[in-house]
Amino acid sequence: MEVALAHSRGFCLSQPLRFVRKHWLTIGLLLGSLIAVNWIVTHKRAPGSMTVIEAQGMDMTEMKAPLGTQPVSVEAAALRSMSGGMSFPATVAEFAGEDVVARVPGRVARILVYPGDKVRAGQLVATLEAPEYEAAMRKAQAMSSAKSAEVVSAEREVEHHRNVLGKAHAVAKGTQVARARAQTDIESAKLELQKALDEVSAKKAETEERRVELRLASQELTREGNLYKKGAISLDELQTAERDLGTAAARVKRSEANARSADQSVEIAKNRVKAAEQMAMEVDAQILSAKAEEAQATEGIAQAHADARAKQFESRAATSDASAAAAFSGYRELRALADGVVAERLVSQGTSVVAGQTIIKLKSFAEVRVQAEVPQSMSGSVRTGMPIQVVADSILRNGTLTSVFPTVDSQTRTFRIEAILPNRDGSFKPGMFARLEVGGSGAHALSVRTVAVHTDDSGKYVWTVQTKPGTGKSDWTCTMHPEVSKEGPGTCPKCGMELTLREKGGSLVAHREIITTGRTNGDYTVVASGLSEGENVVWAGFENLIEGTPVMAGGKDSLPKKPGKESMAGTNMQSREPGK
Repeated sequence: MEVALAHSRGFCLSQPLRFVRKHWLTIGLLLGSLIAVNWIVTHKRAPGSMTVIEAQGMDMTEMKAPLGTQPVSVEAAALRSMSGGMSFPATVAEFAGEDVVARVPGRVARILVYPGDKVRAGQLVATLEAPEYEAAMRKAQAMSSAKSAEVVSAEREVEHHRNVLGKAHAVAKGTQVARARAQTDIESAKLELQKALDEVSAKKAETEERRVELRLASQELTREGNLYKKGAISLDELQTAERDLGTAAARVKRSEANARSADQSVEIAKNRVKAAEQMAMEVDAQILSAKAEEAQATEGIAQAHADARAKQFESRAATSDASAAAAFSGYRELRALADGVVAERLVSQGTSVVAGQTIIKLKSFAEVRVQAEVPQSMSGSVRTGMPIQVVADSILRNGTLTSVFPTVDSQTRTFRIEAILPNRDGSFKPGMFARLEVGGSGAHALSVRTVAVHTDDSGKYVWTVQTKPGTGKSDWTCTMHPEVSKEGPGTCPKCGMELTLREKGGSLVAHREIITTGRTNGDYTVVASGLSEGENVVWAGFENLIEGTPVMAGGKDSLPKKPGKESMAGTNMQSREPGK
């Protein structure tokens, strides 16, 4: 067992040795490479470079530029034209634009205008070839004419039935009159009958009375005869009685004749009544017939009216079809809807186009829209009708604010204002950059850039540049290792970078100046007190300034180039520089 254990130990030790003897060249090359890399990184790295461990252990937020190297942009406080309003970047846009489009498919036959040509509303600018629309128009017009003829025929039918109804009305009216006359005749005949009956009664009564008189006369004659026989009366008296009897008999006959005549009158009156009633019955029959004719004529009119309305609907539909076909046919002529200038021709003659394809672009330059974005803080002070001034290159126009858009952009927190200005001379071109100034009087006042004015608990202030007397001493340091401090130039003992002067004697320094401000126009703000004309005011690169910070003054080109908040701030300030 001990022999086996010793054998196994010998085997374990011999394996690495065999591996080293087999790969000694590879192992040697690896060790040599590691030693060479370590020597190069330690002795030959570029000044200022760090190892991975140094970079990870370094706090980059503590790195600051050495004093005396902070660049700033300055501008002198000066008297400037201050309108008292606010000035904003603006864009000039055309008042209106129009795309002349093909409303039907076809082939472009002619284009009658060229870019730059002025056109009037309704002017023909191009034509299309589309014969199928002309054929459809002619067919629709023929159909419309046919339907119109049918409407005329239907209206004549209505007129015919109206004539029939008129005649029926006339007949009915005549029969009504005849009926009234017949009724009158009936009443008259009945009155005559009643009169005849009354006459008969009267004659019969008279006859009876005459008969009574005849009896009395006969009795008187008998009595007178007896008296005459007795000699009581004379012959004359007897003859008188005889004459009275004859007279009474004659009266009786006459009364009887009158009674018979009255009876005949009654019969005649009865016959007249019957005849009048018969006439009334005939008139009633005529009335019924006339009413039937009226009802038939009325029904005919209603039916004719219905047919006429149907024909009118068909005619109107055919007319609409004809109008639509004419409109489609008219679409072959492309006309301008409003006055404008030809901005672009998008197709050539002979080109086949589809409906909706733009042929020509027109712009209206007689008026232009000048639009600017203003901060939401001005939403309560900007209103339509306010005086404005627009400046674009050397063009200056005054006007009034015509529109304030009702919504604020959620991204930029700005809202749009617009002024419409006359542009008959074409000075303003769509797309031009301009400045739109709202309100103002045009007075001059001491002012500085608005971006140079700051506010804190003590009030408003600006940074000015002043000259600091020199001390005669210097301090050189490393940008990467600001803890390094030497009296003269050289290299950093830690990274090998060239040392820079930490503070220069007699350099320009930043000075904080408390001011009071007045009105502003957006780009510049009036300084009421605290500054004098000609003092240099820092308007860019002021982010890390403190009282006495040495600065290197310059224009906009001296802004820091390193990325970050300072660089972005400087870029924003440059973009607000007037005329840039």
